[in-house]
Amino acid sequence: MQDRRTFSHWRVSLMGAAVMALAACGGSSGSSTPPGNGGGDEQPDVQARSYDASSYTDWVHVNLESGDTVAEDGDWHIALRRTELRLNGGDSGPGNTAGALVAAQDDFYDGDGEPNSSVFLNATPDSELTPLLEDYPAPATNAWIVDRLSSAFGGMNDWYLYQHSAPQCDAGAGLIVANPDKGWLLKSGEGNSYARVRATDIVFCTRDGNGVETFTFEFDVQVPDSDQFTTEATFTGTLPPAGGEVCFDFNADEIVDCTGNAWDIKAGFSGMNFFLRSNSGDSGDGAGGVFGPHDWADLATWQSATIDPDSGEPIPAQLYAADSSSGIFAQQSWYAYNLQGNHRLWPNYRVYRIDTDRNDDDAPQFQLQVTGYYSEGGASGHPRLRWRQLDLDETQDHTQDHTQE
Repeated sequence: MQDRRTFSHWRVSLMGAAVMALAACGGSSGSSTPPGNGGGDEQPDVQARSYDASSYTDWVHVNLESGDTVAEDGDWHIALRRTELRLNGGDSGPGNTAGALVAAQDDFYDGDGEPNSSVFLNATPDSELTPLLEDYPAPATNAWIVDRLSSAFGGMNDWYLYQHSAPQCDAGAGLIVANPDKGWLLKSGEGNSYARVRATDIVFCTRDGNGVETFTFEFDVQVPDSDQFTTEATFTGTLPPAGGEVCFDFNADEIVDCTGNAWDIKAGFSGMNFFLRSNSGDSGDGAGGVFGPHDWADLATWQSATIDPDSGEPIPAQLYAADSSSGIFAQQSWYAYNLQGNHRLWPNYRVYRIDTDRNDDDAPQFQLQVTGYYSEGGASGHPRLRWRQLDLDETQDHTQDHTQE
């Protein structure tokens, strides 16, 4: 159970967020430049390119067969935006691309998972070419990762609880119910108001074909130009068996369209996934965000979503997290940060397997490394990739030989 922490603790957490902001900007007063441009790429079957992905808002979409950038609605496999990499599948795109880690480069980290500075600082594209050229066994089925949207609200054991069986559900169906013991602070889609929110009622038998029979979220609202909770709102609805989503504006206390920045919170159901989103990041066009979870018994004593109750100081805006996409590159990062105290990124040369279509056994597959982040002039936001297309017949033979050893 995660207790609310004092503002002094959140200030420590905020330092990490500020560090990553500096990393994204590439700010540095030092003269050292990480390796990554050139070297080790002069192989007949290896493509290597740098891309200008320095925009904070726009993605660069790349087709790995050609190496060219394409339109967002084109035939792309990987998308780049500063330090972020995504694959065309799941919640990131209409395709079926997935990724798996095949070379973890464990020697770049110590036993506690901390970066080994000596290894990072001495590694070069030349020295780390061998892992890219290695023929690894095919990843296990459960090793393939498809990009999924990660909600700042979390999921099971956060705003809802799962019961394996319940008398009101069909045999074999589980029951999702509300978890009223957890609460969040939510910033509106317009970014100028806040609310304290928790789930108070959910009835969702997961396999009886009735969809989400009911859900209720209750809000204490801090209206624009105020610093205290003054009004209340209630978000109640249902979601049909075929799936769908419903959005709510806590200032207006009403259900609204899931477009623009007017909505603040979204409840949705797709397949067997019951989800909650804020109008932020990859979930919407708004300026929202989520701070939590907090124990409701503690959060219920707060008078404001912008003033820390212990210190009386403003709560940093950065603590309101946006929804984001989580895929293989988020779960297995390609870089380390600030190894020399100069706010720069250093690649770990991990090797990722990219399957361009998990539904097609004959679809091209690639092995890929990220070897740099800076342009030749030292500008940040210019990731350099190198990759090679795999001969799937040889990979299959290698897998069978490996299994027999």
